[in-house]
Amino acid sequence: MKPIHSKNSELETMVFPNAITLKFILSGKDTNGSHSIFEDILEPNVGPPRHIHHEQDETFFFLEGEFDVELEGKLYHMKPGDVAFIPRGTVHAFKNVGSKPGRLRYVFSPALNIEDMFREFYAAMETDEFNGERMTEIAKNYGQEIVGPPL
Repeated sequence: MKPIHSKNSELETMVFPNAITLKFILSGKDTNGSHSIFEDILEPNVGPPRHIHHEQDETFFFLEGEFDVELEGKLYHMKPGDVAFIPRGTVHAFKNVGSKPGRLRYVFSPALNIEDMFREFYAAMETDEFNGERMTEIAKNYGQEIVGPPL
């Protein structure tokens, strides 16, 4: 494995209008599959539905804004500098509860093919096929499970 240097201005970026701007910080291809790192900028009152990663751990690093994070039914309020570790198999969700866009980074370990899931979400959004049912179907194909509504 070789050392990696990435430039923020050159990162693969997906904009889900009025919701999330997602950046691929570090690919699983670059880490020999050990992990993938992403950054999200979320608009106020935005967050994913409750879900489970069955084969991956996830760690959130909250950088800007205020978020609520639910882990196994317990709610935590997160501010810049806070971290949340979500072991595989844990039901979780998060939401930007601030009045302006919030920013967080997160790591999936191992990477598996999680990047392709986000690309497939984006492709579905671009063709107007992105709804709850389609999101659930895509997630399932990548070892993820949607188990409830957003916070």
